Amino acid sequence: IRYIEEILSSLKSEFHLTDEGDFNTYLGVSVNKIDTYMLKLSQPNLIEKIIKTLGLENAKTAPTPASIILTKDENGEEREHKWNYRSVVGMLGYLQQTTRPDISFAVHQCARFSTNPKRSHEVAVKRIGRYLLGTKDEGIIFNPSNTSYLDCYVDANFAGMYKVEDPDDPISVKSRTGYVLMFAGSPLLWSTKLQSEIALSTTEAE
Repeated sequence: IRYIEEILSSLKSEFHLTDEGDFNTYLGVSVNKIDTYMLKLSQPNLIEKIIKTLGLENAKTAPTPASIILTKDENGEEREHKWNYRSVVGMLGYLQQTTRPDISFAVHQCARFSTNPKRSHEVAVKRIGRYLLGTKDEGIIFNPSNTSYLDCYVDANFAGMYKVEDPDDPISVKSRTGYVLMFAGSPLLWSTKLQSEIALSTTEAE
């Protein structure tokens, strides 16, 4: 709270501001007080929309958001369902970058194949949906009583797609970088993506 008051005071010295007090939602994100100081950010309404779009209201939940490494699957089966693949992946993208870092890798995998998704990609998106079905009330908890340090965790794999995708495709030897920036034990910023250049060693990948 002290940090917030300091920021508000600094802004008020430069701009005309009106403090309207507590709020419950912001850009579709639910903001709930757990106690006097702890806040929980979640997006249950967006998750409900995703689940309904995928027709998973009565589906069995999944323990993890992903179970396999996806490939182009160029000769794979065509999709079975009519829901808009890009639209659902877009909703999942907003969800993962706002309150659900736990689905970031799974969503990034599915987003790579939005141009020509196959049955395997459709199944992967639905698995994310089934995972969310069982975790729709989860989110990020900010607890200012934790030690107020800024931590950054970074990791990379080296040619993680090799022997999974076509070895003649340069993408198959690209490495992946992931990071999460945390404050007081809560994630603030995170990302997972393929590197733009091909690393020739684990040292270069890192």
